[in-house]
Amino acid sequence: MSLLEVKELVKHYAGKRGIFAGHQEKVRAVDGVSFSLARGETLGLVGESGCGKSTLGRLVVRLEEPTAGKIFFTGEEISGWTGRKLRELRSRFQIIFQDSSSSLNSRRTAGAIIEEPLANFGMRKGERRERVRELLTLVGLEPEHAAHYPHEFSGGQRQRINIARALTLQPELIVCDEPVSSLDVSIRAQILNLLRELKKRMGLSYLFISHDLAAVNYLVDRVAVMYLGKIVEMLPAEGLVSQARHPYTLALLRAVPEPDPRQRTGQKPVMRGEPPDPVSPPAGCRFHPRCPEARDVCRQNEPVLREVEEGQLVACHLS
Repeated sequence: MSLLEVKELVKHYAGKRGIFAGHQEKVRAVDGVSFSLARGETLGLVGESGCGKSTLGRLVVRLEEPTAGKIFFTGEEISGWTGRKLRELRSRFQIIFQDSSSSLNSRRTAGAIIEEPLANFGMRKGERRERVRELLTLVGLEPEHAAHYPHEFSGGQRQRINIARALTLQPELIVCDEPVSSLDVSIRAQILNLLRELKKRMGLSYLFISHDLAAVNYLVDRVAVMYLGKIVEMLPAEGLVSQARHPYTLALLRAVPEPDPRQRTGQKPVMRGEPPDPVSPPAGCRFHPRCPEARDVCRQNEPVLREVEEGQLVACHLS
């Protein structure tokens, strides 16, 4: 049984267009996404800004209500859960946000921030304080840091506080929403190493959202590539560089900086233009206006995500 499974998940937002704003249209942020996540697995979700990956992460932890589709956690459908039932479930999954500053209350100490979920779930004060000290040590901070305020920490230290808060209730799943993108390169590596160590030590599962393919390739077991609200390719992380097939995935790989561009082998496709408007995505394959390989069939028919190799799924007419 999968820890997490989503089936045909959809999230549309209402939007108005036109001079008189009289016609309401839908922003198709997530438009029919399906995947599963096993216990102890890390699934990387990659794509350009605006492709819907952060929205998908928020849907998974029920910070957003889906427009359609189903979410299963340990075999139970949780899509419609509300109230006390949803509140109790929240101890089993958490989220780490991108901005380590805005996701922390500047008026509360690090200890109070980490302690809050424990208080909400009824742990006694003495036990809470001891748990805070344990968590600070676990994420590489000192117990004395509990008395400090967010502005007294560096960006990397603040993200460690966010990680400690996410671990307070011993969750099974953590959604990591661009957790290292705002950090310096050296600090980014430290946080990635910490996440990797915590996964092994605590048996965690991650949905790791990022546009940084190097970070994704280092941390994850499988990669799901998202474009304009849909998953267009999914494959094992070790095959990302050598086995990727979708032109969009290849273009993302092409965009990764090389230490020495002269060492680059092969010519991978380069994307043209900007992503289309999610209010009115193109007919057929959504990537075809930017795809250097596009054919007539790509403009007319939407490709289905299908298995092309064991463990590799691609939504492309040319694969």
